[in-house]
Amino acid sequence: MVHAVVFDWFGTLAEWPDRPSSNYESIFLDHGHRIDAAVFDRYHARWDGIDHAEHSTSRSGYIAWTRQRLTDLAAECGVPAAERGPLVDAIIELDYQGQMVTFPEAHAVLAELQRRGIAVAICSNWGWDLDVALASTGVAPLVDVPVTSARAGCRKPHPAIYESVLAALAVEASETIFVGDSWEPDVLGPIRAGMTSVHVWRDQTRPAPELVSGAYRVSGLDQLFGLEAFALERDAR
Repeated sequence: MVHAVVFDWFGTLAEWPDRPSSNYESIFLDHGHRIDAAVFDRYHARWDGIDHAEHSTSRSGYIAWTRQRLTDLAAECGVPAAERGPLVDAIIELDYQGQMVTFPEAHAVLAELQRRGIAVAICSNWGWDLDVALASTGVAPLVDVPVTSARAGCRKPHPAIYESVLAALAVEASETIFVGDSWEPDVLGPIRAGMTSVHVWRDQTRPAPELVSGAYRVSGLDQLFGLEAFALERDAR
């Protein structure tokens, strides 16, 4: 039976309005530069899944570490040294203060989970102040547990971040569904942790990764309740 559903945040429940999928890309362009795709891929590969507890002891410490990583990214993309500071400042300001919007079906899905008595969490590779984004989008009252990599001290798909959210929810992995749009952090990582996963694949013009055992796929969150994964929960009602 499903006792909890854990959602990724960006790309799953919310997005930046009127911006490309990466706010980094838009800010680089605003400052007259482009992100080299290969460099950007290496950047994510370098940091996803790592333990960074030593940088997560305080908000200021985490932001300082973020600033250094972004400065290195700008340097790898050929941004002159004198221009890196303002560019990095703009990215950090957007990450921490930028206004986000939820996908159209998000509130209704979260409210329905709440109505059914299913606990809801967010588990995201995100900065220190996710609570600000949750409040500004109106999602906060519908979320029981928010967990971010910044505060957890590790990034998905590190197993410890999944352990953190399960412990905070006080549920077993086998009772939990993880919903997200990123393949390794939101599908394979949760499956390895013992959860069922739902891959959100909104762009139907691109081929999706082949599904693996323990995973489902939807093109929108409003399709969740039609999945077999919810069958036992539905029957119990």
